[in-house]
Amino acid sequence: MFRPSVQQLIEVMQAKDYVVYDTPEIDYNLNIVGVRSLNPKPDQFDDTLLIFHRFRGLWDIYYWHITTDPSIFYLHQPIVAEGTAILKEGQYRGVYKIAFHYSRFNTHRAVCQRLGNVTVYRDNNRDDYLNLIPGEEQTGRFGINIHRASSTVTVPDNIGKYSAGCQVFADPRQFRQFMQMCENGKNAFGNKFTYTLLHERDFQ
Repeated sequence: MFRPSVQQLIEVMQAKDYVVYDTPEIDYNLNIVGVRSLNPKPDQFDDTLLIFHRFRGLWDIYYWHITTDPSIFYLHQPIVAEGTAILKEGQYRGVYKIAFHYSRFNTHRAVCQRLGNVTVYRDNNRDDYLNLIPGEEQTGRFGINIHRASSTVTVPDNIGKYSAGCQVFADPRQFRQFMQMCENGKNAFGNKFTYTLLHERDFQ
């Protein structure tokens, strides 16, 4: 798992003119950040999701295993005609809220894209590889949520039907920790969150 420091994150985000939420006097102003791995594999939990925020005036940071990519199952079988969604790196300000992620496999409370648009690549050649091709993007409300895989066990590599383009936790225990922090953020600042997706190469 890639584990950048708070200072590295702030430097990268500021270089991209992204907002860094920093309120030393108020706890739980959350910066929710995904980091896509250098060589992403669509059936592995090989990416990082992290939260950093002020707690009693000092920076606090947590890291978890996720995937930021759809699985091979959905690369082969897109659920829309345009192709399978792959979230484009960027900052999506105020787009997310705590709500229900609806799925045939695992409906549950999650952090959901309900308040605005995100941009995705559309991969429609039905092979095993992620195609992040400039010019083949769409922007809109596609339900690119932050949710978990299984409710009971840590899912090994071979993501299967758990991700059609969402940001998905491998371990339900880590997801519960993430959701508790988001509940704390909701209590402090309201039910509105920003999600920032970076790439590991941004830190090189």
